[in-house]
Amino acid sequence: NEKGLRFHGVPGGHEFNSFILAMYNAAGPGQDVGEALQKRIESISKPLHVKIAVSLSCTMCPDLVAAAQRIAADNENVTADVYDLQYYPSLKEKYNIMSVPCLIINDDEVHFGKKSVSDLLDIFQA
Repeated sequence: NEKGLRFHGVPGGHEFNSFILAMYNAAGPGQDVGEALQKRIESISKPLHVKIAVSLSCTMCPDLVAAAQRIAADNENVTADVYDLQYYPSLKEKYNIMSVPCLIINDDEVHFGKKSVSDLLDIFQA
């Protein structure tokens, strides 16, 4: 089944672990986030298309990628597309991305920096 998790580029470097976690989270119960966060994930009722711009050498990017994909794996209203900016310069130009990780929500709202599952849920449910 479609889980809304996509890598655009080669998930190597620091993103290799994110790629493995995405498969683990999509394939079964996945990482335990606790009952309270799980309920918040399941309560997302509006469509959220998340784009995450990364660099494979960035040490902060995998946390945001894993968090967004963890949420997407459990809620069909959320999709998480990860882009290696090396291969998508047009994305960098369109959103004026000067640093990574860069989180783009519904092609409109832009956030920068490392985020946890809880941080993302706060943004999504604001």
